[in-house]
Amino acid sequence: MTRRAFELLPELIELRRQLHRHPELGFDEHKAVAAVSAMLLRHLPDVVALPVGGTGLIAHRRDVVPAIALRACLDALPIDDPKDVEYASTVPGVCHACGHDAQAAAVVGALVILGEMHPDLAVAALFQPAEEIDTGALAVLDDPAFGTLLSSLQAMIGIHGHSGLDAGQFGIESGPVMACITTVICGVTGTGGHGAEPHLASDAVTAAASLVLDWQVALARRTDPRASVVLSVGRIAGGTTSNVIPERVEIEATLRYLDPVLRPTLHDLVEGVAAGVRARFGVDVKVDLVEVVPAVVNDPAMVDLVERAASKVIGGDWRGQIQPSLGGDDFAYYSSRCRSCYVFVGERQPNREPYGWHNPSYDIDETSIAYAAAVLAASAVAFFDPSC
Repeated sequence: MTRRAFELLPELIELRRQLHRHPELGFDEHKAVAAVSAMLLRHLPDVVALPVGGTGLIAHRRDVVPAIALRACLDALPIDDPKDVEYASTVPGVCHACGHDAQAAAVVGALVILGEMHPDLAVAALFQPAEEIDTGALAVLDDPAFGTLLSSLQAMIGIHGHSGLDAGQFGIESGPVMACITTVICGVTGTGGHGAEPHLASDAVTAAASLVLDWQVALARRTDPRASVVLSVGRIAGGTTSNVIPERVEIEATLRYLDPVLRPTLHDLVEGVAAGVRARFGVDVKVDLVEVVPAVVNDPAMVDLVERAASKVIGGDWRGQIQPSLGGDDFAYYSSRCRSCYVFVGERQPNREPYGWHNPSYDIDETSIAYAAAVLAASAVAFFDPSC
């Protein structure tokens, strides 16, 4: 499988670069779907490629009902592409800064390999829209086209690039690997006044400042320090000039944690601290907690399956050291419905220091596409035949 993946690699690289040149935001992935469909049909003329989730695609052999799906995302990010390469984005303000272009190419490669070498296996490839806005998976699950398959689907494997691992390495762990995410939206409303007479106002700014700090103190002292929990405030807005105490301040934050069991405790903590600030400052504090995505939780049996597949087709020192991420992925919605495994694919470019997802200059070692395609294909085979 690895040899065939590398034979396909030039074509997979061209597909990846085509997507990279023409990035599309969530629910606008029309060119990506067309490019993916064209390569699949070129190699697998009997493949059925159906639209799903608005602007996604699900592909499988015409005469099989899929039991396992391989998932990739298609959407890009609203970020300028500063790279000086021939495949740089041609769309101002949009680029593939999270590796979805390589994901799509790897899953195409895996399906082609399976179609050629194991044509009878009941495998589907899911190319999902709108992961970056956390709504694509739900759109797929709500689509009757996918619902027809869902009753037969037993498992799913998803991948994501990792710039801290070299090409040919994979990071796989059981349990939570991506975080639960809750957006905290808070409005602090007091009584406005003159900056010279704060005693005649109910100061929403000071109350908001205290709220931000009190949340951090409460999290540090009322949650187990060994638990992975973070609350980061990304927006504070209030006031129009230096000498007027504003009536209202708005706060937006992101709360992230790995253990789903912590959800009620953390939500109660955020609201309880807000109640304390309300009482101390004589202001109104309204908190809305909006769940974005649940945690991505890897099934141990699926992890073992992928590990065995990687050992077979990669061999040697394929295992990379990773830590669970407090980033999120709506792959979580699939993992709550069937056995699943979310795998980190090494893609670090030689001589480049690790960097984060969504970095404007995000780029990869493109040989990682072949390694990912081979491991995905081998994992699908092992799903049906544990002896493989």
